[in-house]
Amino acid sequence: MSPSGGGARRAGEDLINIPDIREKIKSDFGAQAEEVFALISAAVGGGRELNNPRLIRCIIFLADKNIKKLKVCLDSAKTDPRDIIMWAEYIQSGPGDQTKRVRDFSKTFELSETDVRE
Repeated sequence: MSPSGGGARRAGEDLINIPDIREKIKSDFGAQAEEVFALISAAVGGGRELNNPRLIRCIIFLADKNIKKLKVCLDSAKTDPRDIIMWAEYIQSGPGDQTKRVRDFSKTFELSETDVRE
């Protein structure tokens, strides 16, 4: 990696160029898509913890087409990416802390709700 952080910046660009991620950003954020691409690239370039397609899909899902929510999710992911994955992929399924996985964002957005395994 170069001292200027070019390798990390490149990782962010690679993630936003994964076809399903790119298309989801365009469809969810429309005119704000370029801003979202820049925000994600910068966040990924700022640290290794966000350099993961699964995590980026979770963040986009949780943002629910809202750029303010996207920013909050990006910040939360820097603190503990596991929270973002739990919030995006699991639902409360019973009393107490029981959860059930209903999405798998290690798959594309299109396939994320098919054949989900715990």
